[in-house]
Amino acid sequence: MILGIETSSQVSSVAIVSESRVLGEISIHTRFSHSATLIENIAQLFKITEVNRENLKAIAVSIGPGSFTGLRIGLATAKSLAYAWKIPILGIPTTETLAFHFFKTDSELWQLIDAQKNSAYLGKFDAAQGFPKLIDEIKILPIKEILDRAEKTDRSIILQGDIIEKKILGKIDLPSNVSIAPIHLRMPRAACAAIAGRIRFDAGKIDSVMNLEPLYLRRSEAEELFDRRKHES
Repeated sequence: MILGIETSSQVSSVAIVSESRVLGEISIHTRFSHSATLIENIAQLFKITEVNRENLKAIAVSIGPGSFTGLRIGLATAKSLAYAWKIPILGIPTTETLAFHFFKTDSELWQLIDAQKNSAYLGKFDAAQGFPKLIDEIKILPIKEILDRAEKTDRSIILQGDIIEKKILGKIDLPSNVSIAPIHLRMPRAACAAIAGRIRFDAGKIDSVMNLEPLYLRRSEAEELFDRRKHES
């Protein structure tokens, strides 16, 4: 069994996945701090699934890109539990967690995660043969440039991620080959992180509980503001 933890966005999600099914999942999409709900939700998940933690083989945690604060809370929790329970930890990029909503689709899967300043972290996956496979490394691009690139792509594209609600729906006309994922497949879920984690676990791709870090790709607004003020003083 794999415990999945997802806190890269406003969605706080935890799940326990066995080899054959999702045993339980709690996902909440609110503005509450993950620090106020995550541990409580994990405890509740064990209670309702009647799973003993001794049966867990690993913890899969979303490492970003995404909310700086959310990622720190999720990763710190996952690392603490993995260390205390003496089980492996698996770091799953948020783009991969999103892509694992789909299986055997002819469309390319593009993940757009808010990077502020009218830009997005762009992930690309192909799931035509089964589980999603990475097409290209994550990039930070202006939203307009991403959609321009999509229009020039020969295949159909499905968009996922928090940018859809924040900056696309009702605001931007999409190219004819681009569609938006259904509402239940747009945001990351812990069950998907756990399923992706199981594949990594079976392949022996284990991360270090001491060295695993969030996948930020850029510094936070607070860090950039601190540097600006430092140079101005």
